[in-house]
Amino acid sequence: MTKSRLIKIIILALPALLVSEAARAETLPLSKINRKIESHIQTSNATKNVQCLAFILKDFQERKIPKSRILVTFDDANIDGIGIGLDETDENYTCEAGELRSWEENEYQVAKRF
Repeated sequence: MTKSRLIKIIILALPALLVSEAARAETLPLSKINRKIESHIQTSNATKNVQCLAFILKDFQERKIPKSRILVTFDDANIDGIGIGLDETDENYTCEAGELRSWEENEYQVAKRF
């Protein structure tokens, strides 16, 4: 394979690689979310979803749940918003369409609207 042919293949494949990288969901413990990531979450989500995230995080703080146990999912193609959960539990929420949704067995209940 010639060097120019290899370069053409890379150039043609690059857009697909960028799309697949951007579509990959990120899940991080709250303790690992820095200001840059926080800013990204805030700017890439609707205001009501960000308000929802603040609400559930305040609840976790009042319950004295360590930040290292709180998992935040963002940039997920399957969630039009933000996912929040606790490690080693079935306690899972999403902030979608301005609603705090509590999930259990692939079904949700709206816990609060923003």
